[in-house]
Amino acid sequence: MEDEEKIEVPDSYSLNIIIEANREDEEPWRLNRIQRVIGYTQALADINKQAEFHSKIYSILDYKGFLTVVWKSEPTDQEKEWIKKAWDSSVADYENNVEHFVKE
Repeated sequence: MEDEEKIEVPDSYSLNIIIEANREDEEPWRLNRIQRVIGYTQALADINKQAEFHSKIYSILDYKGFLTVVWKSEPTDQEKEWIKKAWDSSVADYENNVEHFVKE
């Protein structure tokens, strides 16, 4: 393991992402699903040496299986693809509807 390259992690690592879900009081599993998606995408970002990835995300909303990501700044195509891969995986029950917006 000595030869492995270290990934830089921000000093104050805090996601500070607003997560919301339709009927989150009756269906709290939706919030858990978003948290799993965040973990999945952060793992992809870490592998690609993009530890600051989630600092670009303002909020994530799950509305009846449709994921809306609001970004603080314009995401790259790769960042959008990480979200899509996570949402279309077993951690999110193979959902596939994702939309992206940049916060004004």
